[in-house]
Amino acid sequence: MTIPGFILPLILSFVFGLVFTPLTIAIAVRWNIVEKPNGRNTREIAHIGGVAIIGSILFSLIPAFLFFLPSSRLNGVFVPILIASGFITFILGIIDDLRSLHYLYKLFFQIAVSLLVSGSGIGLLEHFGILSLPIPFAFVAFILSSVWMLVVTTSFNLIDGLDGLASGIAVISSGAFFAAGLIYNIPLVMVLSAVVFGVTLAFLGFNFPPARIFMGDSGSLFLGLIFGLMTLLLIANGENIFYRIAGSLIILSIPLMDCALAFIRRLLTGRPPFEADHMHLHHILLYRLGSVRKVDFLLWGITAFFSMLGVFTMRYHFPVLISASVIELLVFGIALRDMVKNNFSMEKMDKLICGYGPAGTTPVSGQNRSI
Repeated sequence: MTIPGFILPLILSFVFGLVFTPLTIAIAVRWNIVEKPNGRNTREIAHIGGVAIIGSILFSLIPAFLFFLPSSRLNGVFVPILIASGFITFILGIIDDLRSLHYLYKLFFQIAVSLLVSGSGIGLLEHFGILSLPIPFAFVAFILSSVWMLVVTTSFNLIDGLDGLASGIAVISSGAFFAAGLIYNIPLVMVLSAVVFGVTLAFLGFNFPPARIFMGDSGSLFLGLIFGLMTLLLIANGENIFYRIAGSLIILSIPLMDCALAFIRRLLTGRPPFEADHMHLHHILLYRLGSVRKVDFLLWGITAFFSMLGVFTMRYHFPVLISASVIELLVFGIALRDMVKNNFSMEKMDKLICGYGPAGTTPVSGQNRSI
């Protein structure tokens, strides 16, 4: 695949993002589809940014598949899976953005999408001869890939709790996955990464604090779906699976860590694991730092650091994998201890979440209504 095959989709996705995002803001304002001032924010902000993100990605992928990506059986497997799972994810997300679904309904559809992606993916890979597994191993692969897709989509949904945070993490992570696709010579992963990079970079310009638009559940769930699919594409050919899986986990450390922290913390404190609260990793850092921008830059920096370690891990650097694992365990342990001890003034937390603070701060977005 030639260099223009990556550059042109990247440019297209960035341009589409620059065009579709303000257009979505204008439509949301005109149709009154905005986040109203409430206990979680003090601004009227468009919260259907997923429409701009998904539209930009799809319009950029069409010419990429038609003119740039080499014809392959893997591409033939990927297209119907993306269309079916992407459509369901978009409908789920946009309904939740507009009507705020109960978390059980939302979880049910996320599980359904994960099962659809895993089942159809393994079935099509087997059908086209790309993958050949005995039935017991195929069943194990189906279960593991389903759980993985559910975890990744959920983790991106959860990390989208501050202005600019999820979009910035998506920019950095997509750059890392582009490098992974380059290492293993998987053009589809490279094109997907380039398109996500361009779209989320353009979106970040409008989502950077103080945000003019939120990506909403439609955007965060769809980005989680894309990242989940990219990781599955990385391991589809079955070579060096250990390093590919480990590298993917390290690249997505911050969303995955926040998801695990939320689940374990709620169990340890006797709360329902899917009950919404203001004790996510970014909320704790907001309490400590008092500024959304400071939290964004800190978590973006950590994401960039882990992304670099993840890419090196995919180059079969076992010492890097060990180092990354130790650092992650330390960060996880410190964060969990801080959350469980819960020495926070809820009055201060509420003030940070629902109002403007000192210079450089901005209210938290009201996107994570369910979990």
